[in-house]
Amino acid sequence: MMANTNPLGTLDPDTLAGIVAAASSTGYEEWWGRVRSSGYCAHPIHLTRTLAGQTTTIYARCENRREAVCPACSDLYALDTWHIVTGGLTPEHLTNATAVFVTLTAPSFGTVHAHHADDPARPCHPVVTGTCTHGRPMGCPVAHQRGDPVVGSPLCADCYDYETHVLTTWWFPALWNRYTRTLRRLVTRHAPGVKVSFVKVMEMQARLAPHYHAILRANNEPGTPGIGLDTLATLAAAAASMVRVDVPATSGTGTLRFGAQVDVQPLTHDEQTRRVGGYLAKYVTKGITSTALPARIPAANIDLLPIPEHHKRVISMLVRLATLLPDEYAGMADRLGTFGWRGHTTTKSRTFSTTMTAQKQHRAAWRAAHATEPGRGFEPDADDADWQYTRSGHKTPGHRYLAVTAALKHREQLRTAHMADDVNGQRQGEP
Repeated sequence: MMANTNPLGTLDPDTLAGIVAAASSTGYEEWWGRVRSSGYCAHPIHLTRTLAGQTTTIYARCENRREAVCPACSDLYALDTWHIVTGGLTPEHLTNATAVFVTLTAPSFGTVHAHHADDPARPCHPVVTGTCTHGRPMGCPVAHQRGDPVVGSPLCADCYDYETHVLTTWWFPALWNRYTRTLRRLVTRHAPGVKVSFVKVMEMQARLAPHYHAILRANNEPGTPGIGLDTLATLAAAAASMVRVDVPATSGTGTLRFGAQVDVQPLTHDEQTRRVGGYLAKYVTKGITSTALPARIPAANIDLLPIPEHHKRVISMLVRLATLLPDEYAGMADRLGTFGWRGHTTTKSRTFSTTMTAQKQHRAAWRAAHATEPGRGFEPDADDADWQYTRSGHKTPGHRYLAVTAALKHREQLRTAHMADDVNGQRQGEP
């Protein structure tokens, strides 16, 4: 049985009773004002301050990027990511530059069940005569549909290379670092004055292997030989094929690399840029997987987790490597809930565009300027040291249900407004 990842949770009788009790309470208006001021956060931080005998409580955002945890804060994180991506692809940044959209995957660790989005009626893997060395079929005639829990799991778990899978996930950020250094060297050989910057997002595939979606931008210095779009695309693909990282393994040393499926697409017009920005913004709000796992997982309880067998084997391999190679991989025991992923979901070059911090500061300044308007809440400034943390979250599931419902409604209102602005040739809204 899979965990429920619906951000609303379950509308059971207790939750319904909590909704009625919250909506009919005498303190509803005051509570709802705090919810509205937090942007309808699903897990707000309670901050209090006492002055002249009066205690004031406000709600601050939890700022969790995962939609399953908080739709309101994940929307804000996605918006910030969209501005970071599109901000680095404005005419100002691209006047003397070229940019490509790159997808880098992990290699194959064994044949897995697949859903073919381009042809849903296509069989998973055409039936192949014979079986593997463990006596299991080497093909699958089933046309798996989206959401089928078997998608991503190996046809034969005993043939699947779980150790290399786990090591690749663990060292995937190192592969990216090696990739950017290799690409910059290749670019410098063709055009010494060109500077390469990037923004990237990690997405976990159904098989629990990470892959990167990235935008690479090459800035040509005025008055020096530049680099063309086709050349940048060629070098981006070539760098991926060249990268190798040697890491400790149970056999002594293992060599890791990117998968052979490297996709490079030139970015040539505004609509394409906006589409890519939305694409990356969508993925940053996803969790590592759709499966909710506890922060701490005792090794003895792995078999009790309500997750597919493939997930359990990945976690078990993390435990095994942490036990066999403690000097190198003791930290894997603390990353069971993320299946070995230890990097950031989003990273960027310092010079690519604006930063998350700059956008938060701009938003805080805007809210401070509008704090006196009716219906506007306020947030404590960094200099407001009197505010004290009390607790986090809503009092009951009913309170949380009301906040998340409002957040989802607000999201639809914004999307409708943005669609109308697109038709009218303009886009506006709160920062």
